[in-house]
Amino acid sequence: MDMGRPEKPVDVSGGAVAEFASRLRCLRIEAGSPTYRDMATSAMYSASVLSSAANGHRLPTLQVALAYVAACNGDREEWRRRWLEAADRAGPRMAQPRPAAARPAPHVPTSRSPEQHAPVARLIPGDPAPHRPFQLPPRPLGLVGRGAELRWLVAAPAGPIVISGPVGVGKSELALHHAHTLAPDKVDGHLYADMGPVPEGGYDVLALLAGFLTALGVPAGQLPAPEQRAGLYRSLLSQRRLLVLLENVHSERQVRPLLVDSATSTTLVVSRSSLLGLRYVHRIRLEPLPRADSLALISRGLPERARAEPTSADRLAALCGDLPLALDIATRKLLARPGTSLRWAVNRLDRPEALLNWLDVGDLSMREVLNSAHLQLSDRARDLLDRLARLPHPEVRADDSTLDGVELLIDELIEGGMLRPTETLGSYRLDPLAQAFIKDREPVRDLLPYRSAPFRRTRPRLEVRHSP
Repeated sequence: MDMGRPEKPVDVSGGAVAEFASRLRCLRIEAGSPTYRDMATSAMYSASVLSSAANGHRLPTLQVALAYVAACNGDREEWRRRWLEAADRAGPRMAQPRPAAARPAPHVPTSRSPEQHAPVARLIPGDPAPHRPFQLPPRPLGLVGRGAELRWLVAAPAGPIVISGPVGVGKSELALHHAHTLAPDKVDGHLYADMGPVPEGGYDVLALLAGFLTALGVPAGQLPAPEQRAGLYRSLLSQRRLLVLLENVHSERQVRPLLVDSATSTTLVVSRSSLLGLRYVHRIRLEPLPRADSLALISRGLPERARAEPTSADRLAALCGDLPLALDIATRKLLARPGTSLRWAVNRLDRPEALLNWLDVGDLSMREVLNSAHLQLSDRARDLLDRLARLPHPEVRADDSTLDGVELLIDELIEGGMLRPTETLGSYRLDPLAQAFIKDREPVRDLLPYRSAPFRRTRPRLEVRHSP
């Protein structure tokens, strides 16, 4: 079929559908009248599908229309609005069956010759809508604080965003809240994946890519070769308005093939680590809540008890390290025990074992969350953490010359959520929940030999500061 032949005139009696087709043809002329075969190389749809989009017989799907527009360097947002107007005016014409030859068939590179590209995405029979996945978990209710962080996310320029922070700090809740804020504008759908824990043998990014491509309409039997999947995935994100949320990312390798610089799609990456190995991404790191926001979170769940016992509420926030996850678990436990006062609770939570036992409800457990972070630490970082936990109100300084490689160890413990910076530059203190976790492990730890040879030979002095 010669796509360079003149097109048949559009039937002007076709109303909104014919008007939309005529506008598409004008756009193509303004772009220099590229052939449909040339347009297909960038549009990810076959030449016959693009030609049918402008024949005026039936309104094309939004995805096909936007692919046509992108191939002609048109404004996708402007044409999205035009398509919606045409769809409203066309009414029942949208439901008419499309001839088999004119059904959408995105173009996918395969081992065949360039003239034999196979279609990869067909509509559900009888359904005029394209494949639009909606995989986001439910929106979190009642997000407390984080106003500055949300404003930063809203104002962030186009490109992937890494949201990092220590365990339990509320990264996933913030990311989900922001994702649902963006969702209405992402008309081509939302993709979601929980990347952790990493299975033995490593994470299979190719399997995830296959799942995402299938969700976007690529039949499982027509997936491209493994080495071509990332390219097709990035092409689809650059052509469509999609939202991608990747949670519990452990390393750069897990997500590097999934990142794309797109003006229309947004990728949110949630990780304890800042993933500094990734280039060309925007980063925001969360810290524990300010005490006022912690108290607001307690008051939301336990309004009467928080008003009656403000000092105990403040003490509960301190025991929980101002971490949203710990505060949420604690208030849920108290909410289920209406006869338990805040004072009674905090008086019994000063012991590490009692505190961590309390911060456990259903499948949520601070002990398990802290243990997962502890397991990712190096032996030397664990040894330093063990010794810090033995000290009352300990702090360690980055310029301590008695500790070999102390800066790297401090960075590792901060990334793991075990240390927090103090008001003094270069000084760090043990996170309160991390200290409770390490002390709770002492009976088990003392049965084991010290793991790190350098630390076994010498016990470097730690500068201890007693916080007021």
